[in-house]
Amino acid sequence: MQTNVRVVGCGRQSVTRTEDENSLSIGAQRRDLQYWADTPGQGRLIVGWALDTNTSGTTNPFQREQLRPWLTDRLEEWDVLAFPRIDRISRKVRYFSELLDWVEENNKHIVTVDGSLNTQAAGGSAVAKVLSVLAEEEHRKIRKNVASGMRTLRELGRFTGGPQPFGYLSIDSEDEHRILTPDPVYAELLREIAKRVRDGDSTYTIAEDFNRRGIMTWSDHLRSLAGKPVKGIPWKAATIARVIQNPVCVGYQTYNGEIWETEEGEPSVIADEPILKLGQWEAANKALAARTRLKKVRRRDTACLLTGIAICGSCGSRMVCHHTTKTLKNGETKTYRDYRCTSRNRSVACSAVATVGESELEAVFTEALIGAIGHAPEMVKLVDPGEDHTAELEQKRQRLNKLESDYAEGKYDTEAKEQSYWRTLENLTKKIAELEAHPIRPRTVVFQPTGRTWADKWKAMGTQDRREFLSERNVRVIVWRDPMPAVKRGAVVHFGNLKEFAIAGGVDGAELSDWGETGWNVPAHWMDPIALMDAEQRATIAETYGTAELPETLRKVRAKTVETFPEAASVFVSTLRAA
Repeated sequence: MQTNVRVVGCGRQSVTRTEDENSLSIGAQRRDLQYWADTPGQGRLIVGWALDTNTSGTTNPFQREQLRPWLTDRLEEWDVLAFPRIDRISRKVRYFSELLDWVEENNKHIVTVDGSLNTQAAGGSAVAKVLSVLAEEEHRKIRKNVASGMRTLRELGRFTGGPQPFGYLSIDSEDEHRILTPDPVYAELLREIAKRVRDGDSTYTIAEDFNRRGIMTWSDHLRSLAGKPVKGIPWKAATIARVIQNPVCVGYQTYNGEIWETEEGEPSVIADEPILKLGQWEAANKALAARTRLKKVRRRDTACLLTGIAICGSCGSRMVCHHTTKTLKNGETKTYRDYRCTSRNRSVACSAVATVGESELEAVFTEALIGAIGHAPEMVKLVDPGEDHTAELEQKRQRLNKLESDYAEGKYDTEAKEQSYWRTLENLTKKIAELEAHPIRPRTVVFQPTGRTWADKWKAMGTQDRREFLSERNVRVIVWRDPMPAVKRGAVVHFGNLKEFAIAGGVDGAELSDWGETGWNVPAHWMDPIALMDAEQRATIAETYGTAELPETLRKVRAKTVETFPEAASVFVSTLRAA
């Protein structure tokens, strides 16, 4: 009785396609293998399948998801690996040779149903290795042709494929290539994102607003257009940031993370109608980069108002809110909630670990904030970035210098390359002359009232929105243990660049020193260093508190505001320097 040869039907496909798109679909490969196995009189029996999709020809066969188990755990279940043709095995000579050596050592065989390979035949392995060299060479040619085609498309300002970027849909152009055109709904959404970022909204606030409004993310929108079920992916702050940072917002094509330039020295534009103007996009990205990023906290829904805002005055470590539940003697439970310095968790030395009750510190902060600025009208900061082409001009000059250096080194050594050199040289020289002729328009800042007060805004925000708002404006609450004799805890509320908004809102300049920082149970000279200029008073302060120097943490917080928001810090800066 004839024993059937046990066969594993193997296939590979680089990119998933439908069966009708080409003959190398997984379905077509499986049919070819089954037809070959069912040939009468051959005694072949398919005992399993190893059909790997989305798998490159350069992937090691021993690493392929479907094939790997048959080469390891299921080795005893088969005799022959059957492939539709030789390039479905591997396009790398090294991997191909390793597999051939392995099957020979393990008394197994490989065949292709098109007849080009059969290791059972005389000289089959030698022939196979020659064929694998040809397959790898074919792969190199394919990659070279693809790379050349992609470069041509970039030069022509055509979409090179891949995921459609936010706000754009790819369509056929007149020359049968693809270009990007704005999606009517999401183009408007991109303009909204850019405007809100320029006006001061955080990416977190924008993401939460989009989620509340039930707006689909871009990926879900594309699925909907393709008739596929949406996944309900929520908007995230990082998603908003990536959208606005992408140069395709102004229609620019990128390659390896850089804006692609044509021979004319201009960015390659792949959109028939860019959604944003260059000035709008640059202003939004400047606003995004200027903000202080809020550190993540582990407990999202239960995060306290001042987590990440409050810091220890002794060591500068962040303070986080702890909730501790204890059982009393009468059997009842009580929850203690307080802010604590995190120095011990971070192995940081702290001479006076700060701890303060949650409700007490938040009441002090809220009273200071609303009392100081709550009555003032809320202002939105509108920034006109102006017009300054200095950076672009320098970039073009550097490119011109490199072009001339490459020419001098003989890199343009063919007639075609030399023609490209002269075209690029002419275009760069022309562009530099145009940029040098452009006027420089200074940056301007305008504050616009929203029609409500800061107290109204504060009341309307949730805890997470408040924390994001405070962090972006460098607002800090610095807490000390034993800041004064017989005083267990104290704090300084530092309002960061909120002072800038208060000035625009009409807060009297005389009031600024009263609320630019608010002290609670701290020495008077911390808030008004003028006393330190008098030698006698300075000596008394040093005797009372052990030092006349201002706390280092307070100085660092002030210095950061000076560096980041010089207009907002102008009042207390003068007294700080005088001290």
